[in-house]
Amino acid sequence: MVEPRSLAVSPDNWLTDSRVYNLIWLGRWLERTESIARAVSAAAHRVRQAGGDEDQLVAGLAPIADFLGVELPDPAQVAGEILLNHPASSALQCLSKARMNATQVAPVELIRVIAAIILDLEETEADSLRSPEQVIAITARIESGIADIYQAIESRWFSREALTEEEVFHRFVQ
Repeated sequence: MVEPRSLAVSPDNWLTDSRVYNLIWLGRWLERTESIARAVSAAAHRVRQAGGDEDQLVAGLAPIADFLGVELPDPAQVAGEILLNHPASSALQCLSKARMNATQVAPVELIRVIAAIILDLEETEADSLRSPEQVIAITARIESGIADIYQAIESRWFSREALTEEEVFHRFVQ
């Protein structure tokens, strides 16, 4: 039997190719979600600062939709499509894919944070995203959720308590 390629993280913890794959895609989906939210937020802020209305919001978001490959049967639904409804390129779909990857490699706390954002977005009516203010509000919630995700990653995977003198001595002796 052929052993899968793997890397020893610690004597009892191996990082296999499939785990690495899921970690990479988890990060990519989170980055994509954040990029979509920031682009939509920036466009909505520009429209609001210019005193624009729904039509100008549609015009401001159309290039983002085009870039993401989101076809618009009803241009008035552009914000809802980009953030919630598009089956392949919406922020909601990116978060769902991130959650799928997280279930393979992440601690439960991280999966819960991602799930909370997904539930929040699923409760949002796409029809309600017609004004710049409404779009800014939902993108702010997405960006806040992404910050919570990054905090969960930081606290769970990267913040370690300092070793006690006994632990340092024990590791040195080994």
